[in-house]
Amino acid sequence: MKICTIFTGGTIGSKVGENGFISPKHQMPYRLLDLYKEKYLEEIVFDTVEPYCILSENLEAKYLRILIDNIIEQLEKNAYEGIIITHGTDTLQYTSAILGYIFGDANIPILLVSSDYPLEDIRANGLENFTYAVQFIKEKLGTGVFVSYCNKGGEPTIHRGTRLQPHASYLADVYSVGNAYYGKFVEGVFSKNERIQEIGGEKTLFPRKDTITLSENGNEILRVVPYVGMQYPAITENIKAVLLESYHSGTIFVGDRFSEFMKNARERKVPVFLHGLEKQEKAYDTVRIYQEMGVIPLDKSSVIAQYCKLWLSVCNGLMVEEVMQTCVAGDIC
Repeated sequence: MKICTIFTGGTIGSKVGENGFISPKHQMPYRLLDLYKEKYLEEIVFDTVEPYCILSENLEAKYLRILIDNIIEQLEKNAYEGIIITHGTDTLQYTSAILGYIFGDANIPILLVSSDYPLEDIRANGLENFTYAVQFIKEKLGTGVFVSYCNKGGEPTIHRGTRLQPHASYLADVYSVGNAYYGKFVEGVFSKNERIQEIGGEKTLFPRKDTITLSENGNEILRVVPYVGMQYPAITENIKAVLLESYHSGTIFVGDRFSEFMKNARERKVPVFLHGLEKQEKAYDTVRIYQEMGVIPLDKSSVIAQYCKLWLSVCNGLMVEEVMQTCVAGDIC
């Protein structure tokens, strides 16, 4: 069996330096493979590639494009049962969503793994996350893009790349929106999540991968987070779409400042999408007001995934309003 392992840095590829700070070290990713081989005496060939080595909070479009091209190259070889990408936890959701929308139709599993602490720390879950990514590939449990991650006190869990929620403050735990994880390993045995329905696996936004582009700073998208006393920002001429985040009940501030904001959007013909409205529940009057002003509520989804979908759509000439309201798998967009 052959698995391609793509190292990109992150905590899983880092070490605590003499100055007490964590930084990526080029030898540490290979230590992960050594730890695995020491624990599991298996005949697995790990081909390794290291296109870049960064802390994931420094992730930029240029690195995503490098990674996309690298995955295309590995898939074209048709030599592997699976691909594992080591990655930092901070921006794990962004990379997994971007890759999910591009490589959801891959005929082999592509799994991202990270670690909450450097591998030399006994608290680290990096080896465990990697181990179950390997097992997922060995047992041929799915195709497309996934994340393998074990929360503290939890079970090793496999998530679809496009379903990850943002991290809670101060926690590295990983969750799928609506608890729609793909499956778990319970005492080493994989159990598919019966709550999700997938017909034919994941789809992709891009049947052709080699022409995909991403703007360097994503400044075509205005992402707005609600807070008490908020001021709505100006919609400048470079903005192509707006993504509003809401309070937990799908509500946002809809006073005069919002009215002016929406007037500006209509004049510039900029679509305004809203994340966080649970359509099955009774809505508040503020929901009626913002819908009448032209806000487009999105289906239940990960806000990071929706941002990534919007970024890809704007940069690659897709029909934004159509794409943003299309679910990729099951009942989760």
